[in-house]
Amino acid sequence: MTIPQDRTVPPGGRSHTRILIALIVIEVFAVFETAMAIAAIPNFMKVFEADAAAAGWTTTAYLLVGASSAATAGRLGDIFGRRNVLVVILAGAACGSLVSVLANDLWMITVGRGVQGLAAGALPLSFGLVRELLPERRVPLAVALLGGIVPICTGAGALLAGVLIDHSGWRLLFIVATAMGAAASLTALIGLPRTPGIRPRPPVDIVGAVLLVPATGGVLFGVSRAEEWGWSDARVLAAIAVGLVALALWVWWELRVREPIVDVRQFTDRKVALTTLATVLVGAGPMGAAALLTPMVLQLPDASPIGQGLSATTAGVVMVIASTIGYGGAAVSGRIAELAGARWALVVAGVLYIAGAGMWIFMAKSLPGTILCTGLLAVGSAFAYSALANLIVEVVPSEQTAAATGMNRVTLNVAVATGLSITAVILTVSTVPGTHLPTEKALTGACLFMVACSAVSLVLALLIGGTRRAPVQQAPTPGLGTEQAAA
Repeated sequence: MTIPQDRTVPPGGRSHTRILIALIVIEVFAVFETAMAIAAIPNFMKVFEADAAAAGWTTTAYLLVGASSAATAGRLGDIFGRRNVLVVILAGAACGSLVSVLANDLWMITVGRGVQGLAAGALPLSFGLVRELLPERRVPLAVALLGGIVPICTGAGALLAGVLIDHSGWRLLFIVATAMGAAASLTALIGLPRTPGIRPRPPVDIVGAVLLVPATGGVLFGVSRAEEWGWSDARVLAAIAVGLVALALWVWWELRVREPIVDVRQFTDRKVALTTLATVLVGAGPMGAAALLTPMVLQLPDASPIGQGLSATTAGVVMVIASTIGYGGAAVSGRIAELAGARWALVVAGVLYIAGAGMWIFMAKSLPGTILCTGLLAVGSAFAYSALANLIVEVVPSEQTAAATGMNRVTLNVAVATGLSITAVILTVSTVPGTHLPTEKALTGACLFMVACSAVSLVLALLIGGTRRAPVQQAPTPGLGTEQAAA
């Protein structure tokens, strides 16, 4: 087995804290940079006289590139050094924002957004750096704080985008995004220790990396477009079919290559397999459904059966506040993972999800009740984000951390996209006659869908078993060969 050499380990607790702060700052910049453009879609439709399908490609392009980046950046970081790869993908994402700044048409913005998708590899690389550079006892909390920051920054990024667009137009949005991407790349270069990667360098699994693009992209494209085109649409079915075929070929290849881009054998581990199933259920159920329901219920007219009549800005503030409160839940989740194992944090997430979704059935017309229920769901998501990552960290070897958490993130993104589409279908089953407004019965169906997925994920969490940490692979003593160090 190849072993990372010349691992740079900070000397003390203060350096560990600085590294964690640097990683959080990097993730904040990276998520803000990529999240702001989603809120600009209505503005793109107006400025470029485009329909929703054309404007939606700005998000689809990001998702497709992001899925490949999240899945492959981890292994590239293992080989060439995680800090080095992190700097490169963040700089690349900043270049994507710059392309959008200079764009004169929607498709040029779409190209820029695709390049921005490189930033999706930042979080798996950060998880790998946490495990490589911090003491083992601090890893669960650090992973929780990194994973938990994503929902806050996503909501805050959308809110900031709205302010920028309202006052200065969409181009300033991408100027700010370019500055954030450059700042994130510079922070990684200056604020993180050197991590040289594996010596001697193993070959890069180019075939596996190439196959992973249609495997993840095909499935993600199909499920993300199903809400608009419908699950029976030939384009949706064809995209998913191509993705599944490519996925089968990719698994076949990865099982045979000596240095795979992702070690798929780890999915045969009982704990990894159960965590992956729980990821699918949590993403498709409460995360995906809440992502659609929360802004819809808050912003629909209060004369509608389930609407609260808030403005887009006020609804955005409510969601950011809920996510910020949820970040405290991420810290608690990390602490639970430290003391008792990450499965108990996932159990807490399941309980919060069931409580929030179950109570929402009876509080649909109450604004305080809706805020309470969406707040419980937000805290549950903060617990779940950190718990899922920590469950992977608990079982995979140190050198596979980034790649394994990256694949888990891709799985979660596909599940969330699926959940959005399923929830959209549920909401169309019962509407006010003559309108497209969902009724209380439709909201009840969506809430029951969240409760069911959450209950099954809770059972899976209980079945996962106790903490079983894979050993952190130590670097060889400088001056010794790989074989001597391994001996």
